[in-house]
Amino acid sequence: MFVSVIVPSYNHAPYLEARIESILNQNFEDFEVILLDDLSPDHSAEILKQYSHHPKVSHCIINEKNSGSTFAQWNKGIQLAKGDLIWIAESDDVADLNFLAKLVPQFDKNPQLVLAYSQSNRMNAEGQVTGTWKDFTDAVDPILFENDFSMSGLEYFARFLNNQNTIPNASGVIFKKQSYLDVGGANASLKFIGDWEIWSKIVTQGDIFFSHECLNYFRYHNTSVIAQARQKKDHFEVRRQVILFRENMSDFLNTYRKKNINAELIYVLNQKKLNQDLRKNASLAIRRHYYDKIIPTSLTAFKTLSWYILPFYIILLIIQFIIATFFVAPYKILTGNFK
Repeated sequence: MFVSVIVPSYNHAPYLEARIESILNQNFEDFEVILLDDLSPDHSAEILKQYSHHPKVSHCIINEKNSGSTFAQWNKGIQLAKGDLIWIAESDDVADLNFLAKLVPQFDKNPQLVLAYSQSNRMNAEGQVTGTWKDFTDAVDPILFENDFSMSGLEYFARFLNNQNTIPNASGVIFKKQSYLDVGGANASLKFIGDWEIWSKIVTQGDIFFSHECLNYFRYHNTSVIAQARQKKDHFEVRRQVILFRENMSDFLNTYRKKNINAELIYVLNQKKLNQDLRKNASLAIRRHYYDKIIPTSLTAFKTLSWYILPFYIILLIIQFIIATFFVAPYKILTGNFK
């Protein structure tokens, strides 16, 4: 099967050459490379242009305006892609030279397969391997991820993706282009968790395969997406995006379950998580005195919560508001703790 490798680049000049070389030197022949730079302030564009005439490179596009989201770049790249399979090779990571050779054949073995991914090594800014990402999944299943496995995507969502994103790095993933398009592509507005949503939607379309081999090197540094999210420390924004993800999945699964009765269970599971996250978000808004954010969150709850849960939700909000206003706030003023 032919693979389109999309490299969405932004401000990763120190890592670009190693990234691109790890793609071009794959022990696999049937692929094209699409280089996309999102108006990087460093010299990333100059590095990409050096590869623009390579026979494997089908496109090298430098944006005239920043898109504001790496997921907008994903969508752009897939519109250009000629391949049946897509590999989003993020510009600061590196691949094992057997990455494609090991994962692509899985799609030939199983026509129902829509997504395959591998275990990843954790790598620092200097390129030193500091561990793997197995500890990321140990909390949900310490045994399963020690070996290769295939399973229904609906089962995978129910067991894992409904609770957390157990596919931590796009660079370790290959998926079917048609499945991506069938579910509407990536949501560019979910800057922190857009990958979680698109994986959750894609896996509902068929089977998933996991390789326990570390075929991907996931680089962690100060300008990585994870680091930026932690540096901003906007926990409420991350929580808000999680709720949007849950709402989007609710709409998606509500439609999909009418075509696939097996999707009924994951619709119910997603609704339960949505209800939990709404309560947590409203509670956080009240405790932190984010009054401007309480109303939008509460209105979202009114729209999505079941009728028999809604009265309890309103009562809970009122109680939390009273406690935060008349007890917690005065205490913090007296103690000098205003955080």
